Amino acid sequence: MAERTKERTRDADAESSGEFGVDATESLSGTTDAASQSSESTHSYFSLRALLYAFGAVGGGMVLGGLIPLLPFTELLGVLLGGFVYGLFASERRYLELAVAGGVSGGTTAVLSLLPQLAAGLNGTRLFAIAGGVGLVLAVVGHYFGRDLRSGLTKDLD
Repeated sequence: MAERTKERTRDADAESSGEFGVDATESLSGTTDAASQSSESTHSYFSLRALLYAFGAVGGGMVLGGLIPLLPFTELLGVLLGGFVYGLFASERRYLELAVAGGVSGGTTAVLSLLPQLAAGLNGTRLFAIAGGVGLVLAVVGHYFGRDLRSGLTKDLD
């Protein structure tokens, strides 16, 4: 088992090394801790793949919300649903990606649905900002509650 750990450490060191095989953190500090180095290199604050999944989840929720007839603003409830489902199935916290996806999707949908009124003089920038802000908040809240439910379902009972 110790041999596998050493192999993983060597692989992580090789991946984090620069083009010339020198790690910048090792040269600055003089020493390196393999466990902290591998955890830092795998953790990122923003992921393009997660953003694409977030757009898919939010877009799918908006489509499902839009299928409800005769009720206004059901697409925004779909943003909440998409964030919730994403939080339920995601293994990591991805609030930034959900915030971007919810804000852009909410704002774009509001502007496109009120296009004739925009030609008549409605302020599109203000409309995008308000709907985008609401979509951002709903996506993040949905993600929070989805993660909360997931942690409750996966917690060991004592």
